[in-house]
Amino acid sequence: MNAIVPVSSNADSYRASTDAATMCKDIVVATASVIQGKKYVCVEGWQAIAIAHGCAAGARDVERVDGGVRAIGEVRRMSDGVVIALAEGFVGEDEPTWYGGVSRGKTLPKRADYAIRAMAQTRAISRACRSAFAHVVVMMKAGLATTPAEEVPYGGFDNGDVVDITPAPVEPEARQKLEGPHSSKTALRKAVHDVIAKVRAAQSDDEISAIVKDAKPTIRQAETDWPILLNGDPQIEEDVGLKGVVALCRAAVADKGMVQGLIDSMKTCETLSSLTNWMATNEPIIDALEDADRRLFEKEFEGFEAGMKAVALVNAG
Repeated sequence: MNAIVPVSSNADSYRASTDAATMCKDIVVATASVIQGKKYVCVEGWQAIAIAHGCAAGARDVERVDGGVRAIGEVRRMSDGVVIALAEGFVGEDEPTWYGGVSRGKTLPKRADYAIRAMAQTRAISRACRSAFAHVVVMMKAGLATTPAEEVPYGGFDNGDVVDITPAPVEPEARQKLEGPHSSKTALRKAVHDVIAKVRAAQSDDEISAIVKDAKPTIRQAETDWPILLNGDPQIEEDVGLKGVVALCRAAVADKGMVQGLIDSMKTCETLSSLTNWMATNEPIIDALEDADRRLFEKEFEGFEAGMKAVALVNAG
């Protein structure tokens, strides 16, 4: 299910897309996932493109259907609330990564239902944004595929072919100089990894707070230039990012247990979209919880998600 509501097509619209491509190229490239040597746009990148066009992307109508779970994604203009694109996101029972089974010689367990629902929403958002803004990715001339990263199987496509990948630029782009305390992405990544190492070695909550406070300039720059360093890479199960490490280490030093650390981290999410992304990032840790802790977390998650949905409905009304 993909549909785009017709909008005016003129020189102004084209210039708007050109401006958007320039405006959000850095964040789209920085958050892209590299799979089998190809770069795919993640949901954070698609949402950045939508925001650059004055739109908001979200998901609704998550439901269990024959063969899996589906959700409807939509892109809505913030100026007048008009929906300009719709698409379906689907997680199928034939996907061992989510429903369990044998994949690449490994037997995988079924993921928790809330994680499957979260991925259906993430795919729906990315697919709706692709329906409206795939041309913007092409305009960036950054060798990015317009297939949403969340739809790419673990390890890539078996045939190695992706028909909608755009060609890389003929000439390599100049190394980008960043604005902030770190002048390159290499330097920024090293700085964030250094902060993570210090947090892991901390012996108290106060020590962690001091480390985070001292690292504020680095964290602010990462929020703008490379958010994945803070939030973790959803394509790498063990990568929870700086925020995840801080939350888990705080829980450890306070002897509150893993589940409370996850709950505290979850409650820093301010939107349904950020909650969906948080779930995808922390899913491996959540799946490892013992039965009692998992039930406690699921109860907290469902209550928190319900509260956010209620707020969203009030604001929409």
